Amino acid sequence: MKKSIIIFSILIVCAWNSIAQEKTFDSYKAMVAAAKTEIEQVSIDDFHKMYTNVLSIGGSDFVLIDIRTEAEYNEAFIPGAFLVQRGVLESRLEKDAVWEAFNHEKPKKTDTIILYCRSGSRSALAALTLKQLGYSNVLSLDDGWSGWNEKFPNLKKVN
Repeated sequence: MKKSIIIFSILIVCAWNSIAQEKTFDSYKAMVAAAKTEIEQVSIDDFHKMYTNVLSIGGSDFVLIDIRTEAEYNEAFIPGAFLVQRGVLESRLEKDAVWEAFNHEKPKKTDTIILYCRSGSRSALAALTLKQLGYSNVLSLDDGWSGWNEKFPNLKKVN
């Protein structure tokens, strides 16, 4: 019995250590690559199909969030996107006042949320963070704004 308790205790300690270990990366690119293995991405073409389908039927099957800086957003953005900058995403996503200002319902943890940035790197990291916060259907737009604007330059809004 004593051996069983000792073995069980060792297993608990080992499990806790593996959970508590922080991942470290050699570079930003390595960190983004690791994040991309843990999240779902949507290609430009697949997102375009989703986007045009929503335009044709009205309403929305997803919440589109531009996490770039305000300056980047003000240059041009995908119509219908809400600006919630990367640096404040986690705190603002859950604030009623933010979504009231957008005249939009606050996203639920089960809603489809599509994030995009300039290239798909920041949005991959943000998608991982939201996944860790319990959002279950978060997608990062692969190739981001640059890929979208290159492929669909007429589907943008300029401020």
